[in-house]
Amino acid sequence: MATRRAWLARVAAVGGAGAALTLLAAMRPVTAAGPRPSLPPLAGQRVLVLGAGIAGLVAALELHRAGASITVLEADRRIGGRSLTIREGFSPGQYFNAGPARIPQHHAAILGYAREFAVPMQVLVNDNRSAPLPGTSLGEARANLQGVVAELALKALGAGLLEQPITPAELERLAGMLRGFGALDAAGRWRGSARAGWQQAPGMAPGTPRPPLPLAVLLRPGIGQAVNFAEGINYAATMLAPAGGMDMIARALAAALPAGAIRLGAAVAGLDPTASLVRLADGRVLGADHIICALPPRLAARLDGWSAPRRAALAAVPQENAAKFGLEAPRFWEAQGLYGGIAWLPGRMSQQLWYPSERFHSPRGVLVGAYIWDDALATRFGALSPAQRRAAVLADAAPLHPELAGLAGADTSVVWSDMPWAGAAWAEWTDAARAALMPELLRPEGRVRLAGDWLSSIPGWQEGAVASAWQAVGALGG
Repeated sequence: MATRRAWLARVAAVGGAGAALTLLAAMRPVTAAGPRPSLPPLAGQRVLVLGAGIAGLVAALELHRAGASITVLEADRRIGGRSLTIREGFSPGQYFNAGPARIPQHHAAILGYAREFAVPMQVLVNDNRSAPLPGTSLGEARANLQGVVAELALKALGAGLLEQPITPAELERLAGMLRGFGALDAAGRWRGSARAGWQQAPGMAPGTPRPPLPLAVLLRPGIGQAVNFAEGINYAATMLAPAGGMDMIARALAAALPAGAIRLGAAVAGLDPTASLVRLADGRVLGADHIICALPPRLAARLDGWSAPRRAALAAVPQENAAKFGLEAPRFWEAQGLYGGIAWLPGRMSQQLWYPSERFHSPRGVLVGAYIWDDALATRFGALSPAQRRAAVLADAAPLHPELAGLAGADTSVVWSDMPWAGAAWAEWTDAARAALMPELLRPEGRVRLAGDWLSSIPGWQEGAVASAWQAVGALGG
């Protein structure tokens, strides 16, 4: 199974036919969430939803629309779960998406809610050819890699190494496509191209393209990973994000619920699946006809009242840590031609630096100074004090932006394993773990059903949260 971290770790292997298949898949109008459930009238039915993340809010909304009386119990003092946007401490209008920050254009379910509730969306630049890499830039490295691969492929055609049957006319067309793909010269050689950027930019006189990079530069750690990243089905060059912060979608979902339906600061301590009862941490007991438990698995596993198999399955869900660091500064990077996109930091704890894709040319912006998706690195980052985290991020960024240390303003960071009502960043399933645990997790226990992105085929994405919520409430209707 292609999991989130596994994709980030193995993306360097993507290319050729894999890239073509990715493109074909992206053109199909499909969504992991499937069709929105069609529920029968549920007037008079009472439903308790545990957790006000995206899965809980979507489940509550669809049940409310079917006529059910819903109450959402959220332990935190805010809604959204891991869809967390931080504004405190930054200049007015600035914000930092500490959890989800981008939405693929084919995640039609979550985008459907954004469209329905008129949540303004903006383009997020996920892949910027100007983004710096060790000794080169993303665009220069990509052009050189395509040139080298195309030249090798063209030589393989000439040597008759293609195993598939092909006519002479098709062979000539394929050779022409390879010359165009790699910007090869008439002799079929990669000798550089303006695709790689300019050594001398054009103006009144023609420009001078950069010469080909030495192969050793292309083989530096992290270069292949960065170059192939945007080939992933969920990581297109341009993506989407709500204007003003990712939590705008959660706010819109919550605003569509009846007044008072969401109870914040209502931590759940246990439940009785058979009697459909929930016991709060303050001792109160609430009853309902059905319960949707949309808590993260580590938190759900701690609730009293589960059967032994259900508790064991929840506790066994493989979870990963991740961390992000937001840093406000004057937008010096835009003077360097960096309008959005990601700078990769191979071998550094920070792993990635993101340039903001909104409010271009405004005085200040918030950089994602670190997006750490590796579990061990995120845990190591979490062990640092706030001052040490800032120092580590600035040190990691110094080779690319030495001026940042003198310009950096307010900062904040989130390590998801340390967040009390999350416990982790996302589930990191293996095929074996999914096969062993999912039958138990998806079956109802008494009158309780589970929901959450971690149950879907795309854990860590809001689309997966919607998919699981639709499945849970759809089962109630059946």
